[in-house]
Amino acid sequence: MWLEEHLRHRSGFGVHSPMLYRVVRKAMMPRRIVGPHSDLYEALRAAGISRRTAIRMQNLYTIEGHSAWRIDTPASEGELAIATPRATDQEVEAMAVACAQAEGSTLSILHPVGGAKSRRTLCRRLIAEHPSMSASKPSLTLLFQREDLRKQHIII
Repeated sequence: MWLEEHLRHRSGFGVHSPMLYRVVRKAMMPRRIVGPHSDLYEALRAAGISRRTAIRMQNLYTIEGHSAWRIDTPASEGELAIATPRATDQEVEAMAVACAQAEGSTLSILHPVGGAKSRRTLCRRLIAEHPSMSASKPSLTLLFQREDLRKQHIII
């Protein structure tokens, strides 16, 4: 029974947001890059991010149709910003504020291996303050800024 429940949620079933279901199925689950580009993947690997996480971020960038990406710097409208574990809490907070003001942007906060307590506390606070949909899993937190998404937090 446990295995059946685990696989059901791991596959995205039970997620009621069509947008987030697409993110789970097309960005988080594939083990290969789904689009024709790999520039973000290569930049993340050069920054010391794991292969699996770099693939997820490249796929998220592709399926969400972002106009550009940034690593450890705030995003503008339509961009994907990625806060790596080396970003300070103050930098992550500034990135979250910029994301909340930039329509169509997404902030991905990558958690340090082993889960630094201060980063998890910061993420909980940012999720509570964020005006749109957010999602998290043990290795990352996503903050989406879209007018069509109501405020809710989903654990994937």
